Amino acid sequence: MEAIATKATQEATPAGENLFEPARLLAELASETAGEAPHLTSGELALADITLMPVLFQPRGISEKHIGDLARAIQNFGQVEPVTVLAVGRKAVLVDGHHRIEAYKKAGKTDCIPVRYFKGTPEEAVLEAGQANSKVKLPMTPAERQNYAWRLVLIGQFSKAKIAEATGVSAAQVANMRVVLRKLGEAAVEHGSWLQARFAAKGPRDAFSEDDLEQWKQDKADEMADRLARTFATALLDNPEITAMALASYFGRRLPEVVAELRTFVPEDDDDDF
Repeated sequence: MEAIATKATQEATPAGENLFEPARLLAELASETAGEAPHLTSGELALADITLMPVLFQPRGISEKHIGDLARAIQNFGQVEPVTVLAVGRKAVLVDGHHRIEAYKKAGKTDCIPVRYFKGTPEEAVLEAGQANSKVKLPMTPAERQNYAWRLVLIGQFSKAKIAEATGVSAAQVANMRVVLRKLGEAAVEHGSWLQARFAAKGPRDAFSEDDLEQWKQDKADEMADRLARTFATALLDNPEITAMALASYFGRRLPEVVAELRTFVPEDDDDDF
């Protein structure tokens, strides 16, 4: 994925200046803030109207897995939590929400991004960015989200929309859970996980439909991807060659099988380079 582009960081540093880039950007923002009162009040902005300065406001590396999870949430629900911006004159500078911005790009929804405005100085906004990122909670795995949704279905007091919103699973999956609940009846409460409940309702594995099996494989793949992200953070993305060497050592003689499977995930336009 292309690196996050910024309007500000593409500008050349004036001749004779050798300032630390974040310090230069912060000084520019402070100067602009002092010279003009903010004009922005809209609760939604187009991506083109949001200025990104990750060198100043993004303390963490970019996680492709996190972007993918957020993009799926956007496709399911339309929006995720508002990003935080700092109004500088007629410009909105992103303070917190870089992964969400990339997720909106990935989901192809860039016209109406929900925003909240940071009320403070540019210097305070930099501190806010650090605090917001340091407080980030470890996201639930897909299995954890599904099990929580199943628990809410068992409670029986929440609407389909509310359960989907609270857990991050799709409304269609909540509907499937309700079908399983009706099929299992009182025995449903004996199954603490959604996977157990599905197996109990459907019977032996060979009774599962092709869609069920594909969903099961996707769930397992998501769990493994989450474990990799928790263990290695961005190290696997930052060092593709070392990652490939490690995978070659791990898979050994079965590496050709994995490579063959990976080819199915590469877009046709990129296949020649794979």
